[in-house]
Amino acid sequence: MELPLAAAGHTALLTTLLRPLGLGPADRCLPAAEAEQLVEAQYRASLEFVYGHPVWRRIRAARGTDGAAPVLAYLLESRHYLAAAPFRMASGITDALRPDPLIRLQAHHVVEEADHDTYFENGLAALGLPRDLVREARPGPVTVEWIHLMRTVAAYGPLAAAICSGLLEYTAGDRESVAGWHTMLVDQGVLSREAVDAIFEHVQTDLGLGHGSNWRHALEAARVVPAAELADWLNAVSLVAEMIVRWLETFTEGLSATVVEAAPALALDGPVRTLGGEADGLPVWPAEIYDSVTHGPRSARPGVRRTLALAYAFAGRATDQDPAAPGTGPTPATAARDLTARTARDWDGGTGAADLEKLVEGWMTAIDGHRLWRRLTEEPTLPLVHGWMVENYHYVAGIWQHCGAAVAACPDPVIRAELVKHLTEEFNHGKMFLRGIERARGDRYAGLPTDRMRPLPTTVAFVGTLRELGQRDWKAYVIALTYLQLSLTAVDGGVHARHDGFYRTVFDRCPGAEAMVAAMRRHDDEDTRLGHGDDTRVLLDLLTDRHRVDRESVAAAALVPQLTWSFLDGILQHYRHGEAAIVQRAGWHTDA
Repeated sequence: MELPLAAAGHTALLTTLLRPLGLGPADRCLPAAEAEQLVEAQYRASLEFVYGHPVWRRIRAARGTDGAAPVLAYLLESRHYLAAAPFRMASGITDALRPDPLIRLQAHHVVEEADHDTYFENGLAALGLPRDLVREARPGPVTVEWIHLMRTVAAYGPLAAAICSGLLEYTAGDRESVAGWHTMLVDQGVLSREAVDAIFEHVQTDLGLGHGSNWRHALEAARVVPAAELADWLNAVSLVAEMIVRWLETFTEGLSATVVEAAPALALDGPVRTLGGEADGLPVWPAEIYDSVTHGPRSARPGVRRTLALAYAFAGRATDQDPAAPGTGPTPATAARDLTARTARDWDGGTGAADLEKLVEGWMTAIDGHRLWRRLTEEPTLPLVHGWMVENYHYVAGIWQHCGAAVAACPDPVIRAELVKHLTEEFNHGKMFLRGIERARGDRYAGLPTDRMRPLPTTVAFVGTLRELGQRDWKAYVIALTYLQLSLTAVDGGVHARHDGFYRTVFDRCPGAEAMVAAMRRHDDEDTRLGHGDDTRVLLDLLTDRHRVDRESVAAAALVPQLTWSFLDGILQHYRHGEAAIVQRAGWHTDA
């Protein structure tokens, strides 16, 4: 059922709203047919949530190219999402005792999806976009989040990968509605027939390959599904739906459409990027740039929007095909190059420990100006503080995953020992947060324990990115760990100098917050007592003394500041809605 946000404040309803959806005992196994019914019901509920978004009404009401902005953003960001298909899907087929039918099914899916970005590239080319600019444009922050969320859930295994990707392909079965949607775009003059035909070919290809039924075949291949696993996969489907809605939010005010509008008049000047935009975090931008690209800049002036869009998408490498006439002033492309030179944090090639420490200190701009901090100090609410703590619990509890991945990948026994030490010291910090949150909230939300609250998709993407970074490039993980640890430390080495003023302001304006935030302060104090800032400097010294650091490792590590921004932005965008945001984190579970 759907209820208004205000329903979360109705005491008579709260017990029901907080009740997670139960699948019975954790040791129960569900036959494929029963699991299929539950998955399909979850798909229908999730897609009702997705298609209830106002952006669809705006597109349906559009007439002519003046209303095309959300569609243009959809084309570009869909191209980026599809281009990363092998990167986000293949982790679901890597670990298996033997190549069983389930693994084979998912492997087929990976191969068949590997080049589907071509359809959207063709659609963008029909609109006059040079293919090299499309390929070099950096994906929007939320597209990067979505790619890493899907990569994270795929890594859980082939069944999780099939069930989560099935949400996206389930809608293709309604051929009449899908065809009608594409016809409407042409009839209303939003897109040209050539562009629409190119992207509709993607739908036809998926239908021909039978991708809409992959999730059913995966369940049939699995034959039975443990209830505890099914609860996780159903919750993961809801996270995918939430991420899609967050993605849709960016199409109206964000800057992706501006990139599409500007690109036909641009050329590229500079080296071609060797890493995909979903894996290359350089340059690192201030928080306000990520915010502007995602939610729109504070200024609505077209020149400001275009300058910010080109700076983020091309990092100063976009040039005008036709130079501006003398005396007309700088174009957005030249202004974007200037903005990039002044504010973007790129790597200067320094490989010493001091060089890398200075580099990651510069990356703090990705979080220091974040709007979450302003909201917490200017208009804090207990649900926002509560949500901030819950998501930090999920993040801190994830240390086993990402530090463990780096320990497993690191071939240097000396550095590996330092990583084990860090894992040992952080091992129970998740429990510290859990106990602190539960103690502070008392009987509030009694039917929804903190450890049963679903993490936000941005949190899952953040932790998943750290985990796969540890697996893929342990050197990059060491650099990223330095960034995360130094973010807690002030210039003078004392955590209080950086955070105490912030905490006092939050407590003054939201009196109930102090007990809730006590766990965060204990964690900060514990990290300072253990000398984690100094420990990460030791790691940097060992890394640079014993190994060579190259641009690829730095670029991979540089994605972490962007995903940290996303982690904070997800908290702000969700929990600003008050009590309903807490209640909405209920999900599927099993009995102990």
